[in-house]
Amino acid sequence: MTKIIMLMVCVLGVTTAFADSYQEQHAVGWHWYDDPQEAKKEEVKAPVVTQSKNDAIEKVNTIRKNIKRALDTAILDPTPQNIQQYITMQNEMSERASQFANMWEKVLLSHPELNYSITHPTNQVGIQAYQNEESKKKDAAIAQFKKQYGLFFFYKSTCPYCKRFAPILANFVARHGLTLVPITMDGKFLPEFPNTRNNTGQAEKFHVSMTPALFAVNPYNQKAFPVAYGLTSETELRDNIYKIMTQYQGARK
Repeated sequence: MTKIIMLMVCVLGVTTAFADSYQEQHAVGWHWYDDPQEAKKEEVKAPVVTQSKNDAIEKVNTIRKNIKRALDTAILDPTPQNIQQYITMQNEMSERASQFANMWEKVLLSHPELNYSITHPTNQVGIQAYQNEESKKKDAAIAQFKKQYGLFFFYKSTCPYCKRFAPILANFVARHGLTLVPITMDGKFLPEFPNTRNNTGQAEKFHVSMTPALFAVNPYNQKAFPVAYGLTSETELRDNIYKIMTQYQGARK
């Protein structure tokens, strides 16, 4: 609740009263005399005023202005009266923020489907449970991935990022039982991949423009799509494959 209250306060800049000041009201001035006939004509022509969706925005903007004015006045002229006025406005808004927070919690209890923290917990126990479930989903996605795709790894023996990525990829492939075809772009092999093949047009076919480059290839329809470029961690490889299988379906067509 405290976080919600602070959020309300931050959105408004500082807390304030909702009443408009006398100085901001429209002044009639010397135009106190209105011709009855003219007034009648204007009344007929005046459009019907309905409550606009912008009313809330206008009210909040007015609150911000009043807050800023009270704060600036108190800073430039820190009299007891000015500071008291600012504190009063602050307390009033704090009370409204508290009411908002209470209603927020009530609504979440009545409509749990709106509670984001249920599916994305913020406490340590919940986070651990969430991460465990996500890990299971990613493992399942990779298991499905390896049934449909193999990996082509394009590298150069002189590329420092390829050298650093090679053991990471080798461990990842071994851990998940993936099929990997390493392809050298310069005719020289890296020690992690003694079964490397020379590039005989695969790189050109897949439009490989940089190394290291990792592609998924469907052996049944010969379609390929990128999985990772550059030096990539095992966690990123895992996440990329999970997203490819669950979100980036367009990339697999």
